[in-house]
Amino acid sequence: MNRHYGYSGKILWVDLSTQSSHIEERNDIFWRCFVGGGLLGAKLLFETNCKDLDPFDPQVPLIFASSVVAGHMAPGLARFAVVAKSPLTGGIGEARTEGPFGTSLKQCGADVIALVGKSKRPVTVIVRNGEARFQDSSDLWGRNTGDVVDELERTFGAQIHSAVIGPAGENKVRFASIVSDRTFQVQRMGFGAIMGAKNVKAILVDPIDAPPVYDEKYLNEITDWYRTEMEKNDLTKWQYDQPGFSDWIYLHGLDAALCVNNYSKCAFKQVDSFKTERFLEHRIEDLICPGCPNNCIKSVLPNGLPELDNRSSGIHQEVTGTMGPNIGIGDLDVTLTANNLCNQYGLDPTSLGFTISFAMELFDKGILKKGMNADRELNFGDAAAALKMIDDITFRRGLGDVLAEGTKRAAEVIGSGAEQYAMQVKGMEMVPFEPRSQSNLALGYAIAPVGPRYEICEHDWDFDTTVGWAHTLDLSRTIGILDRIPMDYIGIDKVRNFKALFNLWSAADAYLFCIFAVAPTRLLSLEKMAGILHAVTGWETSSYEIMRTGERRTHIMRWFNHVTGFTSQDDLLPQRFFVEPLQEGRRKGDMLDLSKFQLSIHNFYLMMGWDERGIPTLQTIYDYQLESIIDDKNEFSV
Repeated sequence: MNRHYGYSGKILWVDLSTQSSHIEERNDIFWRCFVGGGLLGAKLLFETNCKDLDPFDPQVPLIFASSVVAGHMAPGLARFAVVAKSPLTGGIGEARTEGPFGTSLKQCGADVIALVGKSKRPVTVIVRNGEARFQDSSDLWGRNTGDVVDELERTFGAQIHSAVIGPAGENKVRFASIVSDRTFQVQRMGFGAIMGAKNVKAILVDPIDAPPVYDEKYLNEITDWYRTEMEKNDLTKWQYDQPGFSDWIYLHGLDAALCVNNYSKCAFKQVDSFKTERFLEHRIEDLICPGCPNNCIKSVLPNGLPELDNRSSGIHQEVTGTMGPNIGIGDLDVTLTANNLCNQYGLDPTSLGFTISFAMELFDKGILKKGMNADRELNFGDAAAALKMIDDITFRRGLGDVLAEGTKRAAEVIGSGAEQYAMQVKGMEMVPFEPRSQSNLALGYAIAPVGPRYEICEHDWDFDTTVGWAHTLDLSRTIGILDRIPMDYIGIDKVRNFKALFNLWSAADAYLFCIFAVAPTRLLSLEKMAGILHAVTGWETSSYEIMRTGERRTHIMRWFNHVTGFTSQDDLLPQRFFVEPLQEGRRKGDMLDLSKFQLSIHNFYLMMGWDERGIPTLQTIYDYQLESIIDDKNEFSV
């Protein structure tokens, strides 16, 4: 009989080199401390002693993780995470996504699937009832994600759920993604490239039964309550209604300034192309996250392109920014086409967009010219050239081969001052939400162990004194955020707020609560999150434990980056944000003050229990039950 509620307590280790697998069980204390997601994944990376290995080294594990609570039938639980060393940053990597795969992972007989080694030939790994078997997939190599899933379903049945790479992962594009169930991208950090390096084309989960939950009645009640309350929360309702949150540029982006032409501009003449009515001219479908009524992820199909696989049109919030105004594109259908291609090729549209805009600005500055590994110029607003570059990057042709390494490495190859136009932090490309007008986001982009991510904390816009949601403070006050603060303000009192917001969403990522369902501005309060955790696991728990878990995740990830060579010097944004003020629009004149920003980073370090180098102190490590990750206590003598 299973001794756990909500989770199996098992890790399935899959050795690709020998095509074998085994189950490892961990005790209750392990699962209580390292509950899932990136927190659990980081712990396993420490245990495999891979800190000095290249991310593509076969012995570095690629970890697919559920959590003690994720994957069950309740709002906000349809998530899973992938964890490894990032090919972009070389440090800790974590990405997560929604959709049916996370629910099926919970039903596979293990909470974690950890891939080590490298297969001799392309392979599909099929997991069922805690066991892995292997299917030669040489015939699938080179094919797009949708085609692959079609073939796998014909072979293994429609009940399977899949995590697949496309040609970008096979070609080890450093920002290649894994795509689950055709259209839910595990984007950011480049894990598709690691899967390709291991010669794994797909992971299939053949679900059986999920571990029993402690209180199914409460989970049903919370789902009914959530469905009723969605209409009363403006943000949740916006996510639910068509066209969903990819429609943010015109509604909210203008208030904080748009990312235009690689952050070189902040106003876009064709912004009307991204009005709600333009989205509604397209076929839009809700994508289902099992157990959650919100259906916030939509599929938005480009018009006039019947040859595209319509099932690959799931869209996230960033895409309309990165593959729209960021590259000077004012045709929504081009942006939607780029999104569809990213899902079929297995490309992160965020890194892709900033890699293309980086190259476009280099052409604009004369650093790149036609003939320098490019058969045509790549200019802002040139849709045909942008779409061609997606192919060139995916298949590593010409300039695309250089850009497939990401902007940091590409800038080093190109030289001639190219690095100042690479919008990246720690090697990972930026996101299209303006940091000059939103100082909490700026701080998060700089200090986050995983690099810049738009869901690093709730956006400053939400708390602004003039434009934020009316309900923002209702749940924010439960974590100590008592008043609204202007989005561009920077100071120690705002750092205090950032710390609470950052650790709350860090906790959500550890437990794999979907941040599109939880506090501080969506429906699930910390109290309800604790209630769901209790209903699933039977644990007596609290909001306090949840927040501490979020801090534990941050500390372990920070320590991992420390031992892999990152320093406080890596906690900095591109120079552009400190020397180029916003030139027009509502936020005209906004710019980050470097000295105030560095002081904010210093204050955050100390508030977190880190030293002035940004390293967790010995006391902090012990306070958060992380002493097992320390190799040498002399590390703390300085």
